[in-house]
Amino acid sequence: MKFTRKALTNVDDAAGRWQFEGGSVTQDNRHVANYASIKRVTFQGTDQDGQNTAAVTTTVFFIGSHPPESITLEGAHDFNSGNETGSVSAASNTQAAHIGKQFTRTGVSDLVHIG
Repeated sequence: MKFTRKALTNVDDAAGRWQFEGGSVTQDNRHVANYASIKRVTFQGTDQDGQNTAAVTTTVFFIGSHPPESITLEGAHDFNSGNETGSVSAASNTQAAHIGKQFTRTGVSDLVHIG
């Protein structure tokens, strides 16, 4: 899957920063879904000891049904590279076989691999 970002908004609060991202998902050059991603930076938690990271939760909403079939990815985001790693934490019925599988997102290409 390839993510194409359409929105990116930072919201600061006393404890850290929220980053909200949204966009579209293509597979084999075909628009198949949209996504929403939330990253959380916690001051003195994810920004120390050389880490420039955040907790990340991304939900992919597949086009075609209402409500949409979905898959949720949870893990860590590295701000230096844009790379992410983690696992599939939840999914609707059609995507349930992916629960527990590892995922990676490559920052340079925005390609997501689940496997």
